[in-house]
Order: sequence, then structure tokens, then C-alpha cells
Amino acid sequence: MGSNASSQTKRAGGHHRFGETWRLNEKAPLAGCIVFLHGLGDTGQNSASSLETVHLHNVRFVCPTAPTQPLSLHDGELVTAWFDLFDSPPSARMTDSENLWTKIDWNGVNESVNHVKRLIESEVAKGVPSEKLFVGGFSQGGTIALRAAMRCERKLGGVIMLSSFVGPADDLQPGKIPTANAKIPVFWGHGDKDPKVPIKLGMLGAESLKELGIPVEWKTYRGMGHNTCKAEFIDFKAFVEKVLDSTVSSPFTPSSSEVETMSKTACSSRLLARGKAYVGRFEKSEVVGIVSIMAAISVAMLAAMLAAIFLRISGV
Repeated sequence: MGSNASSQTKRAGGHHRFGETWRLNEKAPLAGCIVFLHGLGDTGQNSASSLETVHLHNVRFVCPTAPTQPLSLHDGELVTAWFDLFDSPPSARMTDSENLWTKIDWNGVNESVNHVKRLIESEVAKGVPSEKLFVGGFSQGGTIALRAAMRCERKLGGVIMLSSFVGPADDLQPGKIPTANAKIPVFWGHGDKDPKVPIKLGMLGAESLKELGIPVEWKTYRGMGHNTCKAEFIDFKAFVEKVLDSTVSSPFTPSSSEVETMSKTACSSRLLARGKAYVGRFEKSEVVGIVSIMAAISVAMLAAMLAAIFLRISGV
């Protein structure tokens, strides 16, 4: 596990900076990647430490840290937060999802969403197929993760929301934002004793996503408060593995010239995405040769198929 201080980004207006981004399983054989956002007052370092117990050893975790800023809800106390909160979550007696908060810090939401999207692009540039990339988060981190996925131009693998909430879903309505993830699978875990984000609020959020046509895998954890538990992490892991197993990556058919412009890491990651454990076995020049051979074979096979079709049509 390591830090990357270069991930610090100044907020609009120059008042806040995003903290360090921590990475887990950085050098492991890569099957996928999860960008995971912590909850209010926490850090990416703590998230990375906690996520070690999910035991997804072949999945890279990227855990950014939110800006430290005054929180209106706590009379201006300085805390790490993805966006400002002005009101407490509604009570569990709430029966609809309208007006959950009287004021939304959309500037903070949008800046954090854009930060996550930059992290996504960074991982794709390293060779991670976007279909094997997940975004997730705890509490308000899950709120940002969901919106980052919905606003992403790339097709992603899934969203993980733990003890989270959607809030007003007006910005997620079809047609309001271009998205490749209108049907992205969502895992949502919530404790039935959560005092900070009542389970009723989570259920309302999950229902609002289902109404948009988004498939949600909902799990309730008896006796769990505003935290995580072993059973939730087991289900978290199963969800990610299920999506990775069912994901068909973009076909590995880049040309030799395209491979030549890719980094060695990107080449290895693309091969791993096809289930080929080539890490440490080939130099990049050899990978270019492999791709050239694969391309030649594909052309030869296509020519043979066309010839066979021609002969059949001709009655020869």
C-alpha cells in the first residue's frame, strides 16, 4: 500500500485541496480496479487499510482523500468531506425521497465527481479496461461514486454503495446527462441500525435507482450501524467477482502500431484482461510480435471463411 501526493487538486475558488490517494495491490496481477471513496471525516489511507480485509488480492484499490473543509452541519468544524452538508439526514419515518435536504452543495458534488472521473481516466491510461473498473464509497462517498459512474463517458463495471444515500435524483434522470452506464449494476449494503443514514433512506435511494432502470443488489445487515462488517465485505467481494467473471472486455485487437505507443504496463494489463498471465514473461517488443501474429491469423481465417462462402454460392 502506498500514497500518491500528486493526486492533490485545488477546488474551484482555490480554498480546498483533495488529499492523498492511497493504493492497494498496486503490483498484483490485475483483474480489475476499484476507486473507493471514504465517508465523512475519514481518509483514503483508512479506506485502503479496511479494504484489505475484502481479500480481492488481484484487484487494485484506489482510495482518494476528500478535501478538508468547514462543515456547516457541525458549525464550521474542519473535516474531510466530499461536499458540504447543511442538514441532518431525515428520520427513518420519511416516506418519500423528495426534499431530503433543504440545500445541496452542488459545487462540492460536481468538483468531487470530476476528481473521481480524473482518477478513472488515470487508471484507464495505465491499461485497465473500463469494463473492469468499479467506483464505490461509504456514506457520502457512495453518493459521489454513483454520480461519477452515471456521468462517465466510459462503460464501467459497477458501483458499490455502503451505508449510503442518493439524495435528490433530479441530476440522474435519463436525458439530463450523457452516460454509458444507464444500466450499471449496483451493490448496496446497509445496516438496519444505522443512526446516521437510516436504512429507510438507503432503501428509498435504491428504489429511485430501480425506477431509472438501474439494477440494484440490496443487502441488509442485521444489527449493523453506520459502519461495515465481515458479512458485508464477503458480499462486496462476491459482487465484484461476479461482475468480473461476466464481463467481456473490449476485444484485444489493437494493431502493432497501437501497441508500440502503449506503455509496457498497459500492454501487460490488456493481456491480463484476456486472462493471459504474461507479466514478467515478455518484453514489449515480443508483445508487438504476438499481436502481429494474432492479426495475421485473423486475416487468414477471414479470407478462408470468405473463400468457403464464395465456393458454396458458386456451387463448386
